[in-house]
Amino acid sequence: MTTTHPAPDAGDRSAASPLREAALGGVFLLVGVVLLVLARSIELPQRVMAVSPRIWPEMLAYGIIGLSVLQIVGSVVRPARDDTDDETEPATRIGILRVAGFVLATAAFGVLWYYVHFLVSATVFIAALTWIAGGRGVKDLVLFPAGVTAVLYVLFALLLKVPV
Repeated sequence: MTTTHPAPDAGDRSAASPLREAALGGVFLLVGVVLLVLARSIELPQRVMAVSPRIWPEMLAYGIIGLSVLQIVGSVVRPARDDTDDETEPATRIGILRVAGFVLATAAFGVLWYYVHFLVSATVFIAALTWIAGGRGVKDLVLFPAGVTAVLYVLFALLLKVPV
């Protein structure tokens, strides 16, 4: 099924412009640089550690900086889009409700994990996400969440010794 959308007018503010895309990349480039500076200010412990406490924030900052540079370069060198090939559909009410449900379920998972064990909270969380995404039935709402939770638990808690 294909839908046709009217081509944006020259003065249409909703049409994407290279300058707007580059500006967004510039904002995130600044965020990445600030994060990198803050990560470098983390004091290192006196004892020798295998992994520095700076590694995760620095990796995140470098990732944000790299993606921002790609956004800026891509906005400048990308050829003009042919609007007839644009398959983007407008947001629907059910889509917005699903995104809100995912965000609320994620927040609820964070709270629930604080009070109950990971195995219970993760199973409920994955079952909720599956239900929000349209999964129904025993396999979707019981077996799939139990299997994913078991794999995550074995990987992180048992093999990698991450406390859960």
